[in-house]
Amino acid sequence: MRKMGSSSAIDISAMQEIMLEFHAGKMVFDGKKFVPDSRKGLIRIGRGDEGLLHLQWLDRNLNAVEDVS
Repeated sequence: MRKMGSSSAIDISAMQEIMLEFHAGKMVFDGKKFVPDSRKGLIRIGRGDEGLLHLQWLDRNLNAVEDVS
């Protein structure tokens, strides 16, 4: 797995099982305050190939995973 900053795409292994998905926006910290990211997003919670749970934020327009934990 390769993880980069939140504004870059991330290479991840495929999930074996997607347990939950829902539409969600995103906020970014800009100096002293949080500002909304205008992109449409999707939160995905699922089990990876290694058996661990993963939380992902996807850009719905690009269908690209950006944040992984």
